Amino acid sequence: MKLPDFPKPPPALDLTITYRENMVEADVESLERMRKGATVQGFTIYCDESERVGGDSTAPSPLGYFTAGIGF
Repeated sequence: MKLPDFPKPPPALDLTITYRENMVEADVESLERMRKGATVQGFTIYCDESERVGGDSTAPSPLGYFTAGIGF
């Protein structure tokens, strides 16, 4: 894998670092019906289910976010 040329790479790209620890926290709350809101890394995101399973289709489903995450 060829990394971009950095005079001093950021820690996440430094190949001499052999151990890394990541922690991500999220605050999640149920809103109305199937709708949920979460604050993650300073961003607020929402999810909902489709009408066929009791939601209002106001936001992507949890599975939709998971699927997008695989692509990211």
